[in-house]
Amino acid sequence: MKRIYLIASVFIGCVLIGLQSNAQTITISGVGIQPLVLTKSMFQEMKQAVVMAKAHDEKVHRYSGVTIADLLTKAGIILGDTAKRKTIVSCLVVTAADNYKAIYALPEVDPLFANRTIIVADRADKKPLPEDVGPFQIIVPGEKKHARWVRQVTALEVVVLNSK
Repeated sequence: MKRIYLIASVFIGCVLIGLQSNAQTITISGVGIQPLVLTKSMFQEMKQAVVMAKAHDEKVHRYSGVTIADLLTKAGIILGDTAKRKTIVSCLVVTAADNYKAIYALPEVDPLFANRTIIVADRADKKPLPEDVGPFQIIVPGEKKHARWVRQVTALEVVVLNSK
């Protein structure tokens, strides 16, 4: 009887984890920022960007989503000329559902400094991202390694380094 309860508990836990990842949101926060929680529907209403990038399978895919710059701007973060001094001493910490983290220097995502477009994708080849990757994934065109292609993104946090 205990074995049945154990199996049932594991099954229910797996179902709840699956439901949690399907209902995922992205929280944007940082120093001096009012935290913003973006739902999938809010995300889809934003201006969409498309990038072509070679994925883990060594094939080029068409990813669509929202630029990190646009997401940060929506949260009230100022980028570009008016913020360039603060931008160069700031970084972005991206967190996944499993607590995996990757860091980007803020100039990498600021169009004033960057030559490439980094996006938070929700679609690949015009289809929703697979469940083990999505609903949101960072896509960085031109990266030799995919260690910063964070899957199942849950949070973006802007960190300003002490510039003394």
